[in-house]
Amino acid sequence: MIYVGKETRLTDELERQLLAQAIEEQFRFKPVVALKNLFAKLFQAAPRSKSTVHHTVKHA
Repeated sequence: MIYVGKETRLTDELERQLLAQAIEEQFRFKPVVALKNLFAKLFQAAPRSKSTVHHTVKHA
């Protein structure tokens, strides 16, 4: 991402190029982000058990 200061003036051509790059980046497929979102959704959908299991050990 390009950050432009408040005092920076853009030419029309530069502004068009920056907008074109931003639009291309918006629609570019990002596999890592897609996998991260998939795992987050799967984790939220998985049932969670709130009870804990306690094992007692008997000595002979």
